[in-house]
Amino acid sequence: MPVNYSRFHQPYFRFFISLIVCLLVLVVGFYAISWQTAEGFNHEARQRLMLAQRQVNLTLDNGKRAASNVLAYVGDKCDDALVQKLRQQVAVVPNVRTVNLAIGDNIYCTSLFGARNSSLDLTDFSQGQLDLMSGNPVTPGHALIAYRLFKGEKSVVVGIDSYFLQNILDLLGTHTRLYLKIGSSWLDDKGEVSEGDITIPGLKVDSTNTPYAYQISTFIAPHAHWRFILEYSLVSVIIFPFLGVLAGITTWLLLGRMGSPLAQMKSALLNHQFIPYLQPLVEGENYAVIGAEALMRWQHPKVGMIPPDQFIPLAEQSGLIVPMTQMMMKQVSDYFAPKAKQLPDGFHFSFNISASHCTDMGLLEDCKTFLTAFAEYPVLLVLELTERELICPNEITTRLFRELHKLGVLLAIDDFGTGHSSLSYVQQFEIDALKIDQSFIAKIGTDALSAHIVDNVIDLAKRLNLNIVAEGIETRKQAEYLRAFQLDYLQGYLFGRPQPMSEFAKQWLNPIIPAATPHSRKPLA
Repeated sequence: MPVNYSRFHQPYFRFFISLIVCLLVLVVGFYAISWQTAEGFNHEARQRLMLAQRQVNLTLDNGKRAASNVLAYVGDKCDDALVQKLRQQVAVVPNVRTVNLAIGDNIYCTSLFGARNSSLDLTDFSQGQLDLMSGNPVTPGHALIAYRLFKGEKSVVVGIDSYFLQNILDLLGTHTRLYLKIGSSWLDDKGEVSEGDITIPGLKVDSTNTPYAYQISTFIAPHAHWRFILEYSLVSVIIFPFLGVLAGITTWLLLGRMGSPLAQMKSALLNHQFIPYLQPLVEGENYAVIGAEALMRWQHPKVGMIPPDQFIPLAEQSGLIVPMTQMMMKQVSDYFAPKAKQLPDGFHFSFNISASHCTDMGLLEDCKTFLTAFAEYPVLLVLELTERELICPNEITTRLFRELHKLGVLLAIDDFGTGHSSLSYVQQFEIDALKIDQSFIAKIGTDALSAHIVDNVIDLAKRLNLNIVAEGIETRKQAEYLRAFQLDYLQGYLFGRPQPMSEFAKQWLNPIIPAATPHSRKPLA
């Protein structure tokens, strides 16, 4: 049966997923940088607005102080003494250029010209308090702020120099320009006054809770935002693309190692990770080693040794068990064929086969190849039929088993007594031996029913003239119980655990053993 790779192993799919991960890291990274920068930029802008607001408030406080000092004199005659008091405020209070007294909309006394009669347009004052002017008759090109403190019809109008305010806007406009707005007029960091709304592209940030009728604003343009990123987050801008590429490469490598269990088994097969472990088979009469069952193990380079129950069922269902068994047989023949002279006469090598092996005649060719390797010193090859999948008798299986018998290959039913097909196998196929399942052997001496089953299976096999193998023997008590039945072969931990081929050969194929001993051993059939 053909085995399909998991889609995770397809290069185009791996590349697509890796690219998505890379781009996702980049998008998330740049979004995080942008968001963090925006938050930092906004916070920094508000900090600058607060500092500017504090300085503007101090300046306007000076104007308010000067106005408060002379508010009580409004209505008095504008004589030299009163003018002198007004000029004193200009002299001692910082940032104050002029102090003017007015009743209603008429200014009647000024610190500059003394008695005067000029009109005052109260609608120019924002909330009746502040007016931003581009200049006055004395300094027409120099902006100033008029601060008005009033009590009823009486008011004091203080002219405040914009030079200090301009410097505040200039010094605190480090990344974005600051603008001071009063009414419909606004002052920039160059000292220029403009009318109308401020139309500058970008995010507008305004000052809050000002005690006077003004507002300070700044605009965060997109180019300023990116300039701020390059200036303060350059390391992050460099790191996130690197992390994106790293995440993409990591995803590519992980997907190459991940995928379905079937794909992992396919990769393991290509990398020769499935290896045979051999468990000795001994004669029932004298416990002499006469064969070995090849049990498959998965030697994973990272996980370690994986037990067969975790991969054999899937291997049988997928058909992957066929090339895995081929690999097992080749490894055993490659290792033991050069050592065949050391093997006892009639030495058995047994391998498990399932329904997947019986779909064509390929198994016959595998057996021929195996036996050909031992042509000089022949061995017996035993195939144990497992019952995890039902082997359906048909023209192919009938022909396959017939040709296997002609070749000298022996058939045994593994785990006899547990599967629903055991008896049908005996009837339909030319079976040479039965292996009593270890679950019955384990209960000898503890479970009367299991003991009866063992007795009946032995009796059935003898009536059918079949050889008997009792597997799973772990205690002397079990072995002594079975000795009375004069079984052909025994297998279990009592005689030896499954072990790598090199250890099996070292323990059981000692060339010092006299050659006469194995010749008397009884073969399986």
